[in-house]
Amino acid sequence: MTGDQALAELLDVSEDVVAAVILDADGRPKAATVGDAEAAKAAEIAAAMLAYGDSLRTGASAARLEAVTADGTVFVLREGSTAIVAATGRDPVAGLVLHDLRTTLRNVGRRTKAKADASS
Repeated sequence: MTGDQALAELLDVSEDVVAAVILDADGRPKAATVGDAEAAKAAEIAAAMLAYGDSLRTGASAARLEAVTADGTVFVLREGSTAIVAATGRDPVAGLVLHDLRTTLRNVGRRTKAKADASS
């Protein structure tokens, strides 16, 4: 599944997620439900959140972060070298959002692994 397909599925199944961006290993937008400028800004925010989270931990990287604002919540989830940042409205069901984000990353990861196996 491509990143764009995975994000389309995310928006279809999640009642809470209103926008999302998948980031590559370098923190650049790989796929997004928003325009390029917004995706780049989301990538910057996610990178800053992850860097701050990492600075608070010893020996391990931050894998998931959540920031609550007056307008909604920003979630950042990192699995391996890929990450996703997503915005929701107010009062999301955090457990379901995290499950949906994890599923999205795994769907993209399966395609990446299958593509790598095919080229071997």
